[in-house]
Amino acid sequence: MSRVYRHPKSVDIPNIDLLTLLFDSELCAAQEDTPLHLSATNPSIHLTKASLRALVERIAFFLQSRFEVGAQGRNKDVVVVMTSGQPAAPAAFYGIIAAGGVFSAASPSFTPEELARQIKQGKGNVVVVSEDSKDVGIKAAKMCGISLKRVLVLTSEPEWGLKSLEGGVALNWKTGDRLTWERVTDYEDLKKSLIVLLYSSGTTGVPKGVMLSHLNLVAELYITSVKGREWAAKEVAEGRELPEYRTLAHLPVAHIAGLFGYFIAPFYSAGAVYWMRRFSWKPFLQHMKDLKITSFYTVPSIFLRIAKSADVTDQFRTVQTAITGAAPMDGELQQAVNAKLGTGDVRISQTWGLSETTGAVTAMPRGDSDVTGSISPILPNMEMRIVDEGWHDVDAGQPGEVIVRGPLVTQGYYDNPAATQETFHDDWFCTGDIAVDRGGKFYIVDRKKELLKYKGLQIAPAEIEGLLDTHPAIQEAAIVGLPIEGGSEVPRAYIVADPGKISEDEVKEFVKSKLADYKQIRGGVVYVDELPKNAIGKILRRDLRDRAKKEVGQVAAKL
Repeated sequence: MSRVYRHPKSVDIPNIDLLTLLFDSELCAAQEDTPLHLSATNPSIHLTKASLRALVERIAFFLQSRFEVGAQGRNKDVVVVMTSGQPAAPAAFYGIIAAGGVFSAASPSFTPEELARQIKQGKGNVVVVSEDSKDVGIKAAKMCGISLKRVLVLTSEPEWGLKSLEGGVALNWKTGDRLTWERVTDYEDLKKSLIVLLYSSGTTGVPKGVMLSHLNLVAELYITSVKGREWAAKEVAEGRELPEYRTLAHLPVAHIAGLFGYFIAPFYSAGAVYWMRRFSWKPFLQHMKDLKITSFYTVPSIFLRIAKSADVTDQFRTVQTAITGAAPMDGELQQAVNAKLGTGDVRISQTWGLSETTGAVTAMPRGDSDVTGSISPILPNMEMRIVDEGWHDVDAGQPGEVIVRGPLVTQGYYDNPAATQETFHDDWFCTGDIAVDRGGKFYIVDRKKELLKYKGLQIAPAEIEGLLDTHPAIQEAAIVGLPIEGGSEVPRAYIVADPGKISEDEVKEFVKSKLADYKQIRGGVVYVDELPKNAIGKILRRDLRDRAKKEVGQVAAKL
């Protein structure tokens, strides 16, 4: 018997491109003078809708006229952007799309090797970096044979800027020529368009570029806003004043939560986004209080620290909407966090989704709440099944893999038809997450994929294993995830090696020299005579995970 979960209602998604929806549609609540993007440390540095539009169109002209981005048609030229948090970041995002290019988001914690790999995989020939990522950008460009004239530095303070590292090519952000974007209204064109590449590593360790379209992003924006606007209309009708929308950008924009949650969603609702350069605990708390943040999304590991830290007093008093995602949060932690938010009546809600689903597939309607750890109801226009390995729908109460379909689902992986084919079953996208339906509520209980998540960031074990295998003193290596509080996992290495030839500290330093900070072996290094394998030579990760849990139990949350 088929068991397909659906929302009882569907909505009519506008046939319109993302930029037109936000800048020129009456559906967008932001007015021309609405402040949208501000520096958290100096809010006088900001962009209104009008000044953002001007900067976007100047960036579009600059990229197309000087670097041929979009000159031969839309959705072809990939621009790789590696920036820490700054108010100019959304201008670069929209400017690249307006020029006809593809915005390829790279993590600001990448090493030169990791950035170069993404540039090559996406066939990018223009790179945009923030000032603090300039050295990484230079090294990566040289690895890829890209001229430093095509490496641009994006700045917001002390003034807006976009300037090449060589050749003196610079954007005139005050009086430069402007290029408006091409309006798109054809459904098939919107569906097949490519405007964003978000990278997600699979179990093979090979990064995959998730292709997102105008339809994907417009659908995610419109569908997630419907219940909120219904709630707002009711509040106004009953004579209550709506709260101001202020959020603090502290997560990387190289991931769907930051990209959608800072560039897109607040814009549509006339929200103000205050930008932190990088996350740091004490400034984060101070900004939350001083800026009177009202809308707050973050990952479970940060909510865990909020719940437990003695530093937290009244910094979150003004929060009226709190949401988490990227990893499951149990009901106990959920309620502990609730006690620190607002004036005691705020209830944190969970959302669930992936980069491949443009973010949220489930979300709690505004005004409703749940404190049991569920991932919230499915959104309109989406369908979801929970299936066994034979693609049969499991009974309620039984675990199975979540598969989904609908307008939020990616068209596939960039230049990787094999990975695309492997990830879809018929027209259903296979998420790799294991869930269970308990009384009509959904709970994520495991992951079918080997992918680890650390503070919302994805780690492919095979990537670390492949690196360790290159060391002459290491014969073989396997990485498993060690659970820590807050729903994250840290990598733990099991290696076949002589500890007299390479110490644990040397193993960690080797990884540190090659991979980003979040990919480090925080779960420790264990020396073994051999790795457990099955008959065809595959590593039995479950055996190693069980061993790890017995050896160390729950790792301290500070790891």
